[in-house]
Amino acid sequence: MTHYRPRSSIGSFLRDQLTATFGLETDMAYTAEEFQREAMRDLLEDVLRDPKHRQTLLDRLVEEDRLRELAPEKRLRGLALEERLEGFDPALIEAWLKQQCRQDH
Repeated sequence: MTHYRPRSSIGSFLRDQLTATFGLETDMAYTAEEFQREAMRDLLEDVLRDPKHRQTLLDRLVEEDRLRELAPEKRLRGLALEERLEGFDPALIEAWLKQQCRQDH
């Protein structure tokens, strides 16, 4: 480690991870899986801290995955009522409205 010279920021990050991980004494064995999990967590924290990197990550996520994470209210925000109901069977909408009217009275 003394002679290693990283050529990129990821190299510096990994060197620091290795130093921090194996430079400390632990009570139990440290597995490769634990190292990978901690390294991924730390890398994500670094990425999310920088607005430019965070936006790049968000842009790369599949739109459907991003939508799946949103609450229904946020997904529908900005849509007109007609757009919200688009694709629903009119009979289903009528049945739901009738049920709501019965519950209100």
